[in-house]
Amino acid sequence: MEQIRENSISFISLAMKAPLCCLFWILVSAPLCIPDDALASIPNRVYRVDIRPKKEYTRITLRLAEPPAYNLAAIPGNRLRLVIEDTDGTIFKKFRRYSDQNIGGLLFSKRGERLIVTFQISPRVGWRDLSRPDISAITLDVGTPFKPPAPHPSLAGREKIWSGLEKLVRDFDPPLKSEIPFSPTDRQVLANLLDENDQKSFMAAESDLYKGRLSDAEEAFTQFASRQAPVRPLALYRLAETWYKLQKYPQALAAFREAEKLWPAYLGFNPSVTFYYGDSIARSGELAPARSLLAGLIARLADKKFAPVLLVRLGDILSRQGHEHEAMAIYENVSENFKDNKANPMAFMRLADAKFLQATPWNYRSLSDVYLNASRQAGDLDMREESIFKHVLLESINSDAGTALRLVIGFQRKFPRGVYAAVIRTMREVLVAEVYRQTPWENDPASLVRFVEEHHEYLSGCMEQPGFLKKVTRAYRESGLPIELVKFLNSLVDKQWSASVAPEMYVEIADNAELIGDIATAERAFKGFLRKYPANPTARLMMERLGALYFASDKHKQVKETMLWLLNKGEKAQRTGSYYILGRSLWSLQDHSQAGKAMALFLASPGGRDPRLLPDAYFVAASASEASGDLKVALKLLDTALKLPDNRRNEEFLYKIGEINLRDGNIRQATVMFESLAKNSKDPDWKKLAQQALASIGSKTPVR
Repeated sequence: MEQIRENSISFISLAMKAPLCCLFWILVSAPLCIPDDALASIPNRVYRVDIRPKKEYTRITLRLAEPPAYNLAAIPGNRLRLVIEDTDGTIFKKFRRYSDQNIGGLLFSKRGERLIVTFQISPRVGWRDLSRPDISAITLDVGTPFKPPAPHPSLAGREKIWSGLEKLVRDFDPPLKSEIPFSPTDRQVLANLLDENDQKSFMAAESDLYKGRLSDAEEAFTQFASRQAPVRPLALYRLAETWYKLQKYPQALAAFREAEKLWPAYLGFNPSVTFYYGDSIARSGELAPARSLLAGLIARLADKKFAPVLLVRLGDILSRQGHEHEAMAIYENVSENFKDNKANPMAFMRLADAKFLQATPWNYRSLSDVYLNASRQAGDLDMREESIFKHVLLESINSDAGTALRLVIGFQRKFPRGVYAAVIRTMREVLVAEVYRQTPWENDPASLVRFVEEHHEYLSGCMEQPGFLKKVTRAYRESGLPIELVKFLNSLVDKQWSASVAPEMYVEIADNAELIGDIATAERAFKGFLRKYPANPTARLMMERLGALYFASDKHKQVKETMLWLLNKGEKAQRTGSYYILGRSLWSLQDHSQAGKAMALFLASPGGRDPRLLPDAYFVAASASEASGDLKVALKLLDTALKLPDNRRNEEFLYKIGEINLRDGNIRQATVMFESLAKNSKDPDWKKLAQQALASIGSKTPVR
């Protein structure tokens, strides 16, 4: 046992100091450093496992023969991995299907002298280790009480960036890029396997794989792999490579293993496929065979310029599987011994990554410079994107908001559709809100207009600020830009993150659209408001305003459909003029009864009536009463209308009174009205009509 420990220490020490050629030998031969008799006499053993679900957490207890040496690490995919050194034991298959609200699927496996336990955990939980060094057991509690708080940035307002970073670290697990050049299948090899048409199809699928058209490649290789033909092993390898790049790692591993059974020699012909196979094995949790396969690949390609990069990739795999010390040793070796290789800045970046979460506004500069220098040295677009992103991310967390925002915008321009697009969007939203909060806009409305228009897609954080919408609309008005305000609000009103102020936006759009005479936009705003917020307290007023808009365009039918509810019992218009608009439209539609009712409500309103509308309201109300046969009410309304100040329609009303009296058989009163008009009217039309009426009355009056 002592010899095993010494060999292990020597391995790490050599890895940290040796040049690459030696390190290749170490990686390949490391498993041979442990004597066979040592492997045959592992001293410790797990003999019992207890899982006890409690109210807020689940307790897992592994009982062993001796106090264990072990390490516990979180690995991608919301999993925990427990590696127990120098330990053997039963593979407790019954726990593979175990599941509760905190954990699921305990997978026990043996890797040489180690016993490994891997299991899923809920994203909502954390864990604590209750084990003691003098007790022959490992006790873990997994549950929500142990979820560590998100790391807190030193600068207030950047919390959302940190939470986005946490999600990136937890969920971002892309396929690794091997840097080995893509090797298309030789045409002569395909000629021995396929006819000419199928050769072209297979070559087209490989072209799709090379160019990143992975869905097309997947479909084609699936068809070839389904054939029971000589091409099947090759198609399985290519399908597995495609699935790996699509992040379908379990399917990729299954296809790789099936292909290897059919054509194992192919792995010696295509090193990039071998790399993807090795990483797929590692992602399944089988680190030892993955490391053996990849170490052999690296040793085989030791004379190639991309070999150091492969070594860094091996370090990435080890790190992802919880073997940080071995990964750090590889990164340090590469950073020290390969100054002129692409792997050098990659290794420096990985070393910097280990310090990332410990950075503060007081010490982050040197770390940020590492990423910036790596981006300048990188000839590869993916590496440059990663290094610049991490530089910008550090600045966004720790530096001045305005400076950080400029860097974020610059990154978006360089990599508009990059792998970090979603995270960088969140960063910009946070920084835009921070700059908005920190800037005094009161005396510079034009600058606020420029700011919101430049960042109009990233204002979600600003929308959460009290008074943001009022401040922006005021800035547009003070800048004399009502048309631009309508366009700006229209671009935001349907955003999910503006839902809290969307009703106010619709009102502002309608107000300003009416102001500039854009009736179509105003109508859309009213309709959008009513469709989305029918229960809003402002909905009734918006319906009245929409009715007024229709009335101005002589759309009387739409007025009726929009405003007839005003005549329902218990309803009351918020704008008195709405009764007049409804009544006038109903009269135009010859709905005399409803028109009279609407005009009666208008005339009975205590205040807010436009005096210019009163004469017409009285006339329509009187005409409606006349049409319904209530001539006394009609005459009363007309008589009241004659007393209105400055009523320029008095002559029309006098003539109407004469007509109604004549219809009612009151010839004397009708004659008085017509004679007054014929004698005193200054309007030749009404004077002529009165004279004609008098002549008609005279011709019908019997001679005495």
